[in-house]
Amino acid sequence: MERREFLRTMCYGGIATFGFPVVSFARIHRQSGRFVFVLLRGGFDGLSAVVPYGDPAYSAVRGALAFTQDDVVDLDGTFGLAPGLAPLREVWDDDELAVLHAMAIPYRTRSHFDGQAVLETGLNRPIGSSDGWLNRLLQVMPGERSGIAIAAGMPRSLMGPHEVQTWSPAQLGVVEDAYLERLATLYRLDRDLAGPFEAALQTQDLVGEEPMAGGRVQRGAITPLMQAAARILRQNGGPNVVAVEFSGWDTHANQGLAGGPLDRLLRQLADGLVAFRTEMGEAWADTTVVVMTEFGRTVRPNGTGGTDHGTAGAGFVLGPRVARSAVFTDWPGLGATNLYEGRDLRPTLDTRSVLKAAIASTFDLTAAQVDRVFPDSSDAPGRYDIMS
Repeated sequence: MERREFLRTMCYGGIATFGFPVVSFARIHRQSGRFVFVLLRGGFDGLSAVVPYGDPAYSAVRGALAFTQDDVVDLDGTFGLAPGLAPLREVWDDDELAVLHAMAIPYRTRSHFDGQAVLETGLNRPIGSSDGWLNRLLQVMPGERSGIAIAAGMPRSLMGPHEVQTWSPAQLGVVEDAYLERLATLYRLDRDLAGPFEAALQTQDLVGEEPMAGGRVQRGAITPLMQAAARILRQNGGPNVVAVEFSGWDTHANQGLAGGPLDRLLRQLADGLVAFRTEMGEAWADTTVVVMTEFGRTVRPNGTGGTDHGTAGAGFVLGPRVARSAVFTDWPGLGATNLYEGRDLRPTLDTRSVLKAAIASTFDLTAAQVDRVFPDSSDAPGRYDIMS
């Protein structure tokens, strides 16, 4: 590979390898609306996040993983948030939190690979398109628009013909100034590559180092990444669409209850979402955040104090465009005859229905535009007035 080809690959394919975001936004009139898709990879346990303590079968079927009513942050007399999600109560009180339950992708699978493929392509099966639904969203949106992934690599949801950018701050720690200067010298020798490299350095200054510990983003630290996302998103001429992802939700063992491993991770998520909302400032007024995972987990605990891959689970939509704070669900119940295949929460709400409502409201899209983003989804179950 020649030097010029190597540098071009590094610059346009992901200077994030060196810990710097490839972000350059012109001062243009941007399409109104900002949308953030947060993917929790691994399949998080919706029954431990949004606790159906009012279901008569709940305590018995959850056994050692059953929260008491006093443990949870009550929402409506039937459902409550796990203790770790308590910071979201302020979003709920401001009528900016839609809680989704008994939700699933349209394809029945317990494979992480297939589940994430369906969720990220927006299709009803794990094959059929290399485009992600977020990339198709950028293709149908009018006006100036752009997208960025804050992830270790390009998530499938953003893959496609519309050009997007990436930033991955968690892959490296401190990069010495002397090394940066040597690298900058190489880029500045090339007229085509000098601009993107400078833009990357400028955005690193924009994001800043305050959330870092010793110059490094701590593994699993959701809050600093969400704050960085807000700083990028709220710029004049910044991106319309952001994809963020966090791993570590595959809790086959030792989930715990209040203060346990999963609850602590949920606390990180809640803190990160609230910090993002605060960091957005006035830009929060036209922002929507959707939090989803590829599948839920089994209703009954396994023998190691965890849960295995399941079907339906929970998710969240946050933002001023949410119609009202409520738990949106056609609750199927946890009785033995109500479970899917005798083991899982039965799905009654399709992830595509939620996503279609969210993007239509955020970007004022027509039904035809939304259907291009999610083809073959006209019969997706779960039509609720989630968005205003």
